[in-house]
Amino acid sequence: MEKAKRTLESQAKEQSVQIEELEGELQATENAKLRLEVNMQALEAQFERELQTKEEQGEEKKKVLLRQVRFSFVIVQCVNVTFFIAG
Repeated sequence: MEKAKRTLESQAKEQSVQIEELEGELQATENAKLRLEVNMQALEAQFERELQTKEEQGEEKKKVLLRQVRFSFVIVQCVNVTFFIAG
């Protein structure tokens, strides 16, 4: 009977140690998951900022090109009027 009791106590102690080890591993895994989530949020925010910047640059280029086209159109119209008057 005493031997069975010692065996059970030994097994209980081993299981307690295993539980503590598993709890430590679980905590480390949860910490790693949290770090990954934070990093992912930071990367998403950076991506959004870069995307916004690229969109703004594209819009600015579009405005510049539109002004150039309008200016070219005005020049062509002036040349046409000049030829019409001179002609």
